[in-house]
Amino acid sequence: MNFIDVHAHLSDPKYGGDISAVINNMKKANITRVINCGYDLPSSVAIAEMSEKYEGMYYCAGVHPDDAKTLTDGVYGEIKKLCLGEKCVAVGEIGFDFYWNKSTEEEQIKAFERQMELADSLSLPFVVHSRDASAKTQAFLKDRKSLINHGFLMHCYSESAESAKVYEDLGAYFSFGGVITFKNAKKGDIVKSIPLDRLLSETDCPYLSPEPYRGSVNDPSRIPIITAKIAEFKGISVEEAANAINQNAERLFYKLKCN
Repeated sequence: MNFIDVHAHLSDPKYGGDISAVINNMKKANITRVINCGYDLPSSVAIAEMSEKYEGMYYCAGVHPDDAKTLTDGVYGEIKKLCLGEKCVAVGEIGFDFYWNKSTEEEQIKAFERQMELADSLSLPFVVHSRDASAKTQAFLKDRKSLINHGFLMHCYSESAESAKVYEDLGAYFSFGGVITFKNAKKGDIVKSIPLDRLLSETDCPYLSPEPYRGSVNDPSRIPIITAKIAEFKGISVEEAANAINQNAERLFYKLKCN
């Protein structure tokens, strides 16, 4: 039984530049594929280089809404080059974040739309970050439905079951991480409401470690814990859940099957 982590940040400084121990832990846990996600140009470059070094490692290149103000024409050009890479499976992570407000709403709108256009032009899916922005994210995507031709991922999904239906109708998949193992998270009904063929597993590492590791530095080796929780909520075996998640990942991130 093999597992996949569709959203990781293994270039994060918390790993100290050495992920050899992480790679060993992944192998022991049967994590055969990991998709690292960029949040600015330097992180996107770093994970692209990492993907060349390790088998089963892929990446998404993009600029996070917190860093939307950095998406100059020059940065956009470099992101586009990275998105043309053989192991780049999506544009991301992109979207809205009105919790930190590190970039203005206007800057976030411009960056989100421009990167959606990039994904569509390259026939790639995109990865959405949405925090304190549910209504705006939904309206934004509905207004730009013509740019959604290759699907998208609502990463670390934290909105309602009703919102999930709106996103699903637009072509969304949904990834869940360690938060679903937290006793106070109450995510069971949301996971149950989403069709099995739209569910994915992520760590968002080094953040959001699942129980019983909550508060520690996370890594992809903890994906089986998350997959087991998804299986519990769906009333299926862990193997069924893992198989479905792998199939879903290959359907959305179609370049996974090409490398």
